[in-house]
Amino acid sequence: MVLLGLRFTLFKNFPKRAKTFPEQVHQGIFHGKGYMYGHETTFSGKKTKRVWKPNVVRKTYYSEVLEQKMRFQFSTHALRCIDKAGGFDNYIINTKEKWLHSRTAIELKRLMFEVLRCKEQGMPMSQIKKEVFPRPKVSRHVYIPRTYDTRFYFDWKGPRKQVIFC
Repeated sequence: MVLLGLRFTLFKNFPKRAKTFPEQVHQGIFHGKGYMYGHETTFSGKKTKRVWKPNVVRKTYYSEVLEQKMRFQFSTHALRCIDKAGGFDNYIINTKEKWLHSRTAIELKRLMFEVLRCKEQGMPMSQIKKEVFPRPKVSRHVYIPRTYDTRFYFDWKGPRKQVIFC
């Protein structure tokens, strides 16, 4: 147990884990930061449960490797680590996956290595974008024009069949 001033205590040996990673962590870059659990202690000694959330900001960085802007949620600790590493690309490439921790950052790291490998072979960026970058998901809700061959056809509107005469 660690005292964080007069009113707050933080458990080092939390029964499950002192730090948990919510789903929000996988959508940004947090450099290993997550929720911390402990107690808030009143003057009389009563303890109430407390959660410390990481300080998160939304920021846009330009990736020179991918040649495009990347917008993510970053913890302030990750921002300091990016500055220390010498830029966004250096941070993503040189940081271990256990510190990146999020699925998004790990996929971004693999994508950067793939693009760098293609650039070393001398491929132009337009060809790299066609081959390496993930394809956008195709929406299933696309209008398909109907062709009617006969005078009678069925048009499905809701639960009932309606016969339409032309």
